[in-house]
Amino acid sequence: MDGLTIVYTCLVLLAARSFSKWYFDPVCVALVFSGKANARSSILVQLRHIPAVGGPSIPLLFYLAAAKFARCPDGVLQEGYEKHHGSAFKVALPNRWLVVIAGLEGVEDIRRRPDSGLSISAGSNEQFQRELILGSDLHGIRWHVDVIKTTFTQDLPTILLELLDELPSAVQGNIPCAHEWTTLNVRSAVINMVAQVSNRAFGGLPLSRSRAYLDLAIRFTVSRMKNANVVKIMPRVLRPIAVRLLIKTRSALLEGTTYIEPIIRTRRAKMKRFGNDWRDRPNDLLQLYMEEATERRNTSDQTVAERLFLTNFASIHTSSMSLTNALQDLAVFPEHIAALRAEVEEVVTSEGWTKAAVDNMWKVDSFLRESQRLHTVARFALTRIALKDLTLIDGTFIPKGTFIAIATSPPHRDHRHYQSADVFNPFRFSRTREETGVVSAAQAFTHTSAKWLAFGHGKHACPGRFFAADELKALVAYIIVNYDIKADDSDDASSGPATSPASGGKDTANTSGKIMVRKRKSDSAALN
Repeated sequence: MDGLTIVYTCLVLLAARSFSKWYFDPVCVALVFSGKANARSSILVQLRHIPAVGGPSIPLLFYLAAAKFARCPDGVLQEGYEKHHGSAFKVALPNRWLVVIAGLEGVEDIRRRPDSGLSISAGSNEQFQRELILGSDLHGIRWHVDVIKTTFTQDLPTILLELLDELPSAVQGNIPCAHEWTTLNVRSAVINMVAQVSNRAFGGLPLSRSRAYLDLAIRFTVSRMKNANVVKIMPRVLRPIAVRLLIKTRSALLEGTTYIEPIIRTRRAKMKRFGNDWRDRPNDLLQLYMEEATERRNTSDQTVAERLFLTNFASIHTSSMSLTNALQDLAVFPEHIAALRAEVEEVVTSEGWTKAAVDNMWKVDSFLRESQRLHTVARFALTRIALKDLTLIDGTFIPKGTFIAIATSPPHRDHRHYQSADVFNPFRFSRTREETGVVSAAQAFTHTSAKWLAFGHGKHACPGRFFAADELKALVAYIIVNYDIKADDSDDASSGPATSPASGGKDTANTSGKIMVRKRKSDSAALN
């Protein structure tokens, strides 16, 4: 038997085995091809009863479905949402199936289930490959998340003052101050602004003005998602080797700590010297992390520094994409700028640049929520891994090991939830407050529900969403009172947001988009 015959024979056997696995396997045929088949494959229940959207689910052809989902994910998810609303469907990822739940009852069902059944930690690890890329300590020990959820959020009225003080330097350092119309690369300017103002709240001065540190934080943020995607498509046995040889995220994390640890040592010396009498104690996230670490004991300065640097990922990644889309929306719909500007000028004149002023920017809040509704940043919410067999509220059986999530964009564009859902209406949510005079949390940008999933939903909703909302509102407010904005009318410009309201196109930030900006002349120094 010649070598070619042997190869063909092996391929036929592999195809036959994969077909058998597809017929009987509870999770997916992709396990066979990715080298992850294990004992759970012997459970004689299937995901075959869950309809596939985007292409066939049989062996080999499965990858056609994965390729289609990679090319047009939002179209596939919208199709599945409309066809299987009130139930579940599955889409093909390069390495496995993802079961997507469609409908309000299904979202609430997932939200209510305990971590012992549907694990957010395992789901996040599958999505971002945290344990392999960052290490078991950062993956498994998450006390810094509790700090963000509690003391950091509670201290926002004072912490936000630091961020607001950073606005002139961050904005004017990245948006030209010329009084003539100038072309601006939105994504590049925004990611630098967000990195600077975020780190003023995270680590204070001079860290937020260190160009080398900010560039490192941005590179870490951009590369982390790419690295996770690379790792996920590799056979499980090869992943540790790939992480060591190919992935530089961990080394960037360690480099980031070299900027932070000297600050920690200086602050610890002052904490020891002054104790509770330290009058100029910094109001930032690093200080809160340090105090939490002191209470926990046996927590090294490097551990604190790693967690602070890691916080950049969540802040820079999502906030920069949200602000990019918001500025592009302003450029496409400049007729709404006057109303937003009037609100900002009124509250800042009355309250100054304070947390109270930001809280009273209802129209800005509504504008950001509407922009996020139509240009979804996170494609999925409530990502979970089933730790045991379970049956959903609609009767769908979910076997142990299934990757499950909610698609965010389809419910945001559902006409059953939003009147004229395809129309960009920036004051959709603030108008209710104006008409009724009632301040409802349900209309706020930070609210979560089964029909508003930008920050997730339930007890595991984004812990930093209150900071993120305040940061975005402050940046938009400062920009619109200091700059005029319009669409770039050059022939090669792609100035609009990633999705114009009714286009049904891709719902992520247009990283190559450009707009036109011009510095305004203001009579009030308080607004500058």
